[in-house]
Amino acid sequence: MTKKTLPFANKVWIFQCDPKKYEIKEALEDQDVKNEFHWKVKQHRQEIAKGHFGMMWISGRSAGIYAITELISNPGEFNESEAEKKYWKDPADEEGIQYRVKMRLIDCIVPLTKEKIKNTPGLESLKIITMPRGTNFPVSTEEWKI
Repeated sequence: MTKKTLPFANKVWIFQCDPKKYEIKEALEDQDVKNEFHWKVKQHRQEIAKGHFGMMWISGRSAGIYAITELISNPGEFNESEAEKKYWKDPADEEGIQYRVKMRLIDCIVPLTKEKIKNTPGLESLKIITMPRGTNFPVSTEEWKI
């Protein structure tokens, strides 16, 4: 397996998804979703910005990073597209206009599991590991390089 080279990024964020609520893997395989989709921004609204990169974290038993994204908007009040809405397991969870950021998928990756992250020097202190409550988590430049 060859190691992929990730683009340089000034700022990187982890965006957490609960697969019990939203089928993110399926959504990112959908041609109508992966070029532009939205994700809630509950923390770091003043810091997250267009041009930053994101990592999609799926929580649960198989927790880990599953995709790399590029943010294509600043956070703002957005509704999801009809294509995105169909991946909510309970349509009542889709809450209409929310503070979100628009992203595009760069790549789905072989999952970087929570266990692998915890056992990788320099990554064991990622905020998603040490303080997993929340939706948005900063990633340092050093962590991104690893």
